[in-house]
Amino acid sequence: IIFCLASTGSINHNIQQKLRETVVNPLREVGYVGAEHMRVLRDLLSEGCSLAGLQDEEKEPEELLNVLFNEIFRTRPLLSFRDEKTNQTTSVNLCQIVLERDADSSAMPETQHLLTRYLVSQGMFFNCQPELLLLQVPRSGKDFKLYDTVIPSPTLELGGLCGGVWGSCFICNKTALMKCSQCYINQEFKVKYSAVPYCESCCTLVHSHPNRSTHSPQPATNPTRSIKMRLSAVLCIHTSHYVTYCRIPNPASLVPEEMAGPSNLATNRSHCWVFFDSMADREGGIGGYNIPLVEECPDLEDWLQNPVRLIHDKNRAPDFVKRLISDALLCFYVRDSQN
Repeated sequence: IIFCLASTGSINHNIQQKLRETVVNPLREVGYVGAEHMRVLRDLLSEGCSLAGLQDEEKEPEELLNVLFNEIFRTRPLLSFRDEKTNQTTSVNLCQIVLERDADSSAMPETQHLLTRYLVSQGMFFNCQPELLLLQVPRSGKDFKLYDTVIPSPTLELGGLCGGVWGSCFICNKTALMKCSQCYINQEFKVKYSAVPYCESCCTLVHSHPNRSTHSPQPATNPTRSIKMRLSAVLCIHTSHYVTYCRIPNPASLVPEEMAGPSNLATNRSHCWVFFDSMADREGGIGGYNIPLVEECPDLEDWLQNPVRLIHDKNRAPDFVKRLISDALLCFYVRDSQN
């Protein structure tokens, strides 16, 4: 995206070049960006886009992202959804999960569960598999949170959300070849799909019951294959302070020694998690400067992959895990390279 073509000398070209050379590259090479570069970027964005107040006001991340995608890079929207009833499509850059709290759901839900609930409640499905999925967890502004904690799922399974039918049987988890909308309408099974998916044998068994003998199961004409997205980064907010967790290639040689904490990298893994905080400390008062911090998060992947352990042993989890699940705002998912 940062190499999108723009006329040389135009404001969009200057913004793209500044973002690429003074923000993205330094982040990859040394782990942080100088404040003076962010000031220049803000000035350029203020000149080149319609969003007011970029030079002297706080902005929500989604506001900045929409400006970059829509006005600066002018890319196609990242996400396309299809309405199950009308078949109309809607294109957006960010999926904002808007839900009422489910009394039956976990007090510490995973993003997989929240995304599924949201799309099914809206009668929407992904029109095509996204390359990049920006997922905003349910909250309102900086203060109110629908859930005190949310677990970012390490992987998202989109197979059941790209066509209206889950790819596995509700009973035995085999490939779903049949579906029954009456089972869903009658709420005989506590599911939140538009139809209950079955393999052939389970479908026959379930509908042999007298209460379901009048149902008319239909073939799941396009059984959905497994489609996975990998968690790549999480943007967190506490009051007005943003921090970021990023999944990066291992070893993390890009973290400067003077900024990094003790190294606990697991050398047998291809990636590790790193925590970024641009204002971890401060030197001086008015006229002083912020001190950034970049440090590793050992075993973060293990905690996220074991939500049951996290629910029961939350108090024993490291502080960086507690901060992640308490303050998560925006989760970045990329297409799994194994797909």
